[in-house]
Amino acid sequence: MKIFCTEKLFWLMRMCMFQWLIILTFSGVSMAIDNHAQILETKITLNVENINIVEALDEISAMTGLKFAYSSNVIIPIEKVSINVQDQPLRTIFNDLFGTRRIDYKIREQDNMVFLKKQSPVKKGPLTAPLTMTSAETIIITGQVTDFNNVPMAGVNIVIKGTTNGTTTDKDGNFSIEAENDHVLVFSFIGYSTQEIQVANHTTINVILQEDIKSLGEVVINAGYWEVKNTERTGNISRVTSEEISRQPISNPLQALQGRMPGVVIQQQSGMPGGGFVVRIRGQNSLRADGNEPLYIVDGVPYNGVSFAGAASSEVIPNGNPFTALNPDDIENIEVLKDADATAIYGARGSNGVILITTKKAKDGKPKVDVGIYSGFSKVGHFLDLLSTPQYLEMRKEALRNDKTEPGFLDPDLKLWDSTRYTDWQRELIGGTAYATNAKVSISGGTKDTQFLIGGGYFRQSTVFPGNFNDQKISGHVNLNHNPTNGKFSFNFSGSYLFDNNNLLRNDITRYITLPPNTPVPFNEDGSLNWENSSWENPYAFLQKPYEGKTNNLISSLSLKYQIIPGLFVKSNLGFTDTQVKEFSAFPIGTTNPAYGINTAISVFSTGSIRTWNVEPQIEYSRPFAKAVLNVLIGTTFLQNRQLGNDVEAYGYTSNAVLKDLMSAASLSVVETRDITYRYNAIFGRINLNWDKKYLLNLTARRDGSSRFGPESRFANFGAIGVGWIFSNENFLLENSVITFGKLRASYGITGSDQIGDYQYLDTYQATYNTYQGKTGIVPARLANAIYSWENNKKLEVALDLGLCNNRLQVSTSYFNNRSSNQLVGLALPSITGFNSIQSNFPATVQNSGLEIELQSINVKHLDFLWTASANLTFPRNKLLEYPNLQGSSYANTYEVGKSLYIKKRYHFTGIDTQTGLITFEDKNSNGVGTNYPADLQAIKQITQDYYGGIQNTLSYKGFQLSIFLQFVKQTGYSYMASPAFVVPGRKGNQMTDVLSRWQKPGDVSEFQMFTSSYSSKGSSLYSTSTYAGDNSITDASFIRLQNLYFAWEFPQTMARRLHMKGGKLYTQGQNIFTWTKYKGLSPETQSQTMLPPLRTITIGFQISI
Repeated sequence: MKIFCTEKLFWLMRMCMFQWLIILTFSGVSMAIDNHAQILETKITLNVENINIVEALDEISAMTGLKFAYSSNVIIPIEKVSINVQDQPLRTIFNDLFGTRRIDYKIREQDNMVFLKKQSPVKKGPLTAPLTMTSAETIIITGQVTDFNNVPMAGVNIVIKGTTNGTTTDKDGNFSIEAENDHVLVFSFIGYSTQEIQVANHTTINVILQEDIKSLGEVVINAGYWEVKNTERTGNISRVTSEEISRQPISNPLQALQGRMPGVVIQQQSGMPGGGFVVRIRGQNSLRADGNEPLYIVDGVPYNGVSFAGAASSEVIPNGNPFTALNPDDIENIEVLKDADATAIYGARGSNGVILITTKKAKDGKPKVDVGIYSGFSKVGHFLDLLSTPQYLEMRKEALRNDKTEPGFLDPDLKLWDSTRYTDWQRELIGGTAYATNAKVSISGGTKDTQFLIGGGYFRQSTVFPGNFNDQKISGHVNLNHNPTNGKFSFNFSGSYLFDNNNLLRNDITRYITLPPNTPVPFNEDGSLNWENSSWENPYAFLQKPYEGKTNNLISSLSLKYQIIPGLFVKSNLGFTDTQVKEFSAFPIGTTNPAYGINTAISVFSTGSIRTWNVEPQIEYSRPFAKAVLNVLIGTTFLQNRQLGNDVEAYGYTSNAVLKDLMSAASLSVVETRDITYRYNAIFGRINLNWDKKYLLNLTARRDGSSRFGPESRFANFGAIGVGWIFSNENFLLENSVITFGKLRASYGITGSDQIGDYQYLDTYQATYNTYQGKTGIVPARLANAIYSWENNKKLEVALDLGLCNNRLQVSTSYFNNRSSNQLVGLALPSITGFNSIQSNFPATVQNSGLEIELQSINVKHLDFLWTASANLTFPRNKLLEYPNLQGSSYANTYEVGKSLYIKKRYHFTGIDTQTGLITFEDKNSNGVGTNYPADLQAIKQITQDYYGGIQNTLSYKGFQLSIFLQFVKQTGYSYMASPAFVVPGRKGNQMTDVLSRWQKPGDVSEFQMFTSSYSSKGSSLYSTSTYAGDNSITDASFIRLQNLYFAWEFPQTMARRLHMKGGKLYTQGQNIFTWTKYKGLSPETQSQTMLPPLRTITIGFQISI
């Protein structure tokens, strides 16, 4: 009863807390008020005499946090002013300061911007020349100013730099002005980036002004082959920025996405440096486990997201992810494309979603040096509640009594080992502290035409295991951008390089945390391993088995663009990636149990590489038509990926000193040699129409060809349509004070997948160790099937995007329904053929549907204080819609039509028999057994997420910032009992203290069956069955996790200037801080008791700009 009440109380507390957090996050929206009036009523005291007006505005800015934006013809910098006020409101000061100068001001309270503009336009046409001019030295310049969509812009200010002489454009964007050859014309307009152009004998100057995204508060999204304003996109694209990435002490960019995007599941597989991640975008589309990976694009270059480790790879980083070879500090944005409108342009590769990674780009300005360093530590955040030595020995002895046997040679813990000794193997093996250091430096700058960025980084991270194991990375990043203001040719080059030196142990020793607590000491007095007469497996032996992994990773991209005529561009994206891996691992003499009689050492050498190049020539055309803007894109893709590798095992070493020398081995064995080439070719196109900034149409199409299919099935067509209606721009809503922005959007299309192995449509052969007449031969490895073709994924989405109360609250809701068919699976073959299966298409259809919700809010904004919040929530659903003749296939006992792919057909656990003390299962076929396969299997549980999401709160006050991010998942998972780390309760091996509530005598109502140590007892058989086939091995693995905590103090500008810096900050940050869960294992995320769980990390650091 006590346990039941405690669990209920914990559940109630957790749910109340969760609801409180949601209420707290968004309650600020109801308190949101218009701060415009409050800002103007702010009172200040200011006494300045005879200073120029720009300095006066700087003084007001420093006191209030307001930022002033104005064109150069609005404020005369040399004009002197005096302000002497005592506790006066800004309204009075602004009226006195600006009113006499015929300047209007407007406050945008979202970012404390004050826009200044002349009350009446400057006189148009040629103006009187400056005093230094003579009529003989002046020329008349004419031209037109348009925006980036080639739409004429009226009212653009054009002045001669350093003077007050200027003009403005007319309604058609045309202008005329007199100037000298050495003069510079300054073009400015509120909301657009200012441009400066040298006259230099030009009599005609046409200018394209680019929107100043920061000024407008608008966000431009990377959609892959194009960029689009967030308000005008028709596809579903989620984004994480460099600011969010920099707040997290991570070494893998994928970790930055956890819980931050609706529809995206990122599961960390291990707490080790370089550990793997499982990434799923809107569910599982393919029946094949290896057919659900998204497409990764880095700076326009496809990047291999699947591990290609060889035989020497460390088992401590299973599913190792190549993204550990990318420095998170080099990343500007990560966008995830989800629906058909966003992904169909990638055709066959976009079926499972697309992840776009954009590295940092150069920016203009004076050269700036940025330096950042952080250091911190990581530890395991949660340990299991295991038996003490007395409790453990009690369990063991009771098991023998139940089995009616005496301790034998399999029971050294009872016969040989010290019964008073206690070792907490959790603290001993994974209870250490891992230390991390990260340093970065970059220099950037440039002119309006050409900008550069050069940066480098160093990262070192150790492990929580005993010993000196670590992972070190050295990285570099360069970006060069050339985009001349008055030119036609532009280019952008980006390159990233990283060298990873991974020195980890070969095996994850987390699996040994359940060793008996009274095991012998691990070392003899002379420092050698203690095997205690071969009575146990000493985990410290794995710490003496070396592993070295060296990775060189290069990613480079070059984008070329040339303007043929206004609006018509030819461009090309060129990319090259090269990843080289060399690995070494060994089994030295003395690291194997003497009982096995192995007196020599073994070494394993692996090399591998993946080289990818791609070329994508394109033609882009943009033209306005009355109220419409048309954009057309046509391009083609040529791509080649070549993977090379080999694994060699060396045997018979008689000395540990020469383990890296192949010549010292007694024999060599070539385990595998790889040479795999993948080629891909496509033609793609896009037509985008924006009518009156209200009605949006986006058409995309692609024809793909892949070398993974036979000649008759190599090419396929894919495409999508996306539509949008920005109804907030309709006349009936223009004056609406509640709905600031509103858009309905929908998309439908077909994408595909070629995620199968290479050459599978061919008959393939492999070498055999068997010989014929002394010669090695080859044997068939795979049957040919040249007619199988692409999987298809039909995607439908309907969404509503809203901005309310001047965009203080933004809501996006999306419903999606994806159906994947023509499944590529292994078709079972009769054993007489000599093959288990043949690759083939099967008319099975998998449906993934769901609801995604995103919220962003400005809860409180008042002068120096800002509180913003965001949240996302996803309700995913998965269903197998059809599978003809499922019962006759090899998946008959795995899936059921009409149910999720995540179901597990298990025996239904009905409890512990109160008379026998044994596990019981429901006898579905009524034959008295309950464990008949497959008759007693029932599809009653599934392992999946019911819903998941995250909540972000950010609070800023003056120079201080606090950011809190919570991740939550409602899910089921595997119980700790299903882990191979735990044996049958009663056998040699530690257990959770839960087992103490076992059955002991007839009539006991218990949670666990009677203890047994016999391998042949019925209890042992039933317990084993329950762990791998009983539904009691599936449990609630839901959790709420304080995923990230960030606190920073930004140096005041006065302090920064005294230190001769442009800026700086001190900060501390934490990752995986605390987890609320009912799950009893090491981690509800990994649900593994044999792999190191994700670690809790705390760091402190600083950043400065010089």
